Amino acid sequence: MHKFLFPNILLLILVFGKTTAQNINISIYHEKEIKSLIITPVEGKYKIIGDITNTIILKRNDIIYVSIENDSIKIRNLDKVLGYFSSIKIIGLNTVNNLRVKPILPDKQTRVYDDDIYISIKEKSLFLINNLDLELYISGVVEAESGIRSELEYYKSQAIICRTYALRNFNRFIDDGYNLCDNVNCQAYKGKALKSNKILKATELTKGLVIVDTTLNLINAVFHSNSGGQTIPSEHAWISPISYLKSIEDTFALTGRNYKWTKTISLANWREYLYQNGFSVDNNLYIKSSDFNFSQDNRKVYYRVNNDSIPLKQIRKDWKLKSTFFSVSTNNSNLTLYGKGYGHGVGLSQEGAMKMAKHGYNYKDIVNFYYKNIYIVSLTALDFFKE
Repeated sequence: MHKFLFPNILLLILVFGKTTAQNINISIYHEKEIKSLIITPVEGKYKIIGDITNTIILKRNDIIYVSIENDSIKIRNLDKVLGYFSSIKIIGLNTVNNLRVKPILPDKQTRVYDDDIYISIKEKSLFLINNLDLELYISGVVEAESGIRSELEYYKSQAIICRTYALRNFNRFIDDGYNLCDNVNCQAYKGKALKSNKILKATELTKGLVIVDTTLNLINAVFHSNSGGQTIPSEHAWISPISYLKSIEDTFALTGRNYKWTKTISLANWREYLYQNGFSVDNNLYIKSSDFNFSQDNRKVYYRVNNDSIPLKQIRKDWKLKSTFFSVSTNNSNLTLYGKGYGHGVGLSQEGAMKMAKHGYNYKDIVNFYYKNIYIVSLTALDFFKE
């Protein structure tokens, strides 16, 4: 591809500012095995479409109770049963529509969802999908992933990252009838963004913007809570090196809430763990406790004792540690892990990015600091170039 193409892409953001509306299907209360719930329109008006001819209209503050009975979805209001269905779609009729959803069995958190709700039965539980405008979904993800006390420029960067992730993984669960789920296997999503107008503004100001690599493909826009002062390249966390996911020094993360952590483990348990993983540390071989000491001034890939080693990511998984960025110090019969950071350590550090925004950096600075050799483009410009 021509070397002068990419500056022109950035210029086209100004030319192709608008993007067409796009909806996304999110599996909500994912894997919660919901048996019954209450639904109430908060704003707008809804109709329920099912496999019977009559249409049920829901107005603001109407209440319906949804449950499973004899392999059918039973709907009733405060007065009577409204019908039995194999599946239903609760469709908004106004320009702005949102619903309050409260699972009863099991008892789960009440949430408010924009746009529409689809309900069917899957494995003897209610299977719920929130069908909504992509940008409304992005604002909800940003609030769930980032909280409500950060700067506008940080929220802009997070909105672009979450949008990029959603579109890159748009067909991930398409065979199961939805695009993404609402838990950490995808992106955290707890419904409508309710607590911060700043998040809604950031999403609107970055509408349609995504991150691409030098081949015009959407990047794997991974992020984590805190890098501990240094991110790691993709191949250290997973398998393959990725051009835009490199290790960088991240001084912005050094004062974050999740910057430091400790964990104490008995020396006997640690020795047994290493022995079970192939280390020559059984009681027939003398090894001083100090041999278990380990330091990481810069991120490493393996923990070593003499000639034996184990991937740090394996230790993190087995011991449920916050990160792989830790040092080990022994003291009498115990061993203490002194850790830094929270998460896999690849890509954007949220607490570092928040600090950058507080220091006056804009969303472009933040994105380009954590992802290398990338471009922020509009979806319309991207479609133009791919055509």
